[in-house]
Amino acid sequence: MLVDRWGRPVNSLRISITNACNYNCFFCHREGHDVNGSEMTHQEIGRLVRLLSGLGIKYVKITGGEPLIRRDVEDIIREIRDSKVEEISMVTNGWFLTERACSLKEAGLSRVNISIHSLKRDVYRRITGVDGLDRALRSVDKSIECGLTPVKIDFTVLKGYNENELWDMIDYTSNKGIKLQIIELLPIDPSLIKYYYSLKGFEEELSKRAVRKEVRDLQSRPIYHLGNGATVEIVRGTVNPYFCMKCTRLRVTADGYFKTCLRKDDDLVDFLSIMRSGGSDEDLIEAFKEAVRIREPFHKLPGLRPRYDDVQVI
Repeated sequence: MLVDRWGRPVNSLRISITNACNYNCFFCHREGHDVNGSEMTHQEIGRLVRLLSGLGIKYVKITGGEPLIRRDVEDIIREIRDSKVEEISMVTNGWFLTERACSLKEAGLSRVNISIHSLKRDVYRRITGVDGLDRALRSVDKSIECGLTPVKIDFTVLKGYNENELWDMIDYTSNKGIKLQIIELLPIDPSLIKYYYSLKGFEEELSKRAVRKEVRDLQSRPIYHLGNGATVEIVRGTVNPYFCMKCTRLRVTADGYFKTCLRKDDDLVDFLSIMRSGGSDEDLIEAFKEAVRIREPFHKLPGLRPRYDDVQVI
């Protein structure tokens, strides 16, 4: 496993396979990257993950855009499955999921995150630009039926839209026996600041009601277990050095770059051109090491300095 200069191991990849999406969520950051080149093929994705699984990558999350716009997602998953990583998950809006949930499971997908940012049809449409709530809710049931569990709902809180639905969403997920991930808006675009809603007060109330709390290794995310069976994970990445200092993820763009941080735009390391020009596995490993080498926390604790001079192997 590789460890960056700040002492953070890298054990997961978040792979965007397309920037295309059938939704138009006004706050979407498209994984912090505008795709300019052609998308990676499923064979190229498979080669990359098989190679990096030998360097400690254990978890792969497939994202977009909307990943299910690609017709070859099952092929992508089969390629990744051959690497023998521990888990393959996916983030989706659910529009196409009902029809494909079982084939995705058969291909090797472990579980899904389904983005549902409101349980109110009109609010959902205002946020996404699509009248798709019913389809998204059906996809939850189908994912449970096909075994894509634990199903997790991603709920981004937007001031003026859905901040009054927090407890409703907790009730919905607890009744379904699924997990809830509540996400504080990351206003990368300054124009989005007016929609930012701090989760600090809500998390304090959640803590009072919880019967148990745990903290994930990934980004120090707190998870609260409530008496009604609800499991609520909080994602607060805005000006949060503790979040950044426990990041173990490297991003991969749909057009074949390693990207070290969602918030940075000067951190791309090209590997696809190496692959397509006949580069060796050693060349690709060196590109991966370079991406790990330049990683640094976007938010840092005061006075914090790198622990090492270069990438470490453990």
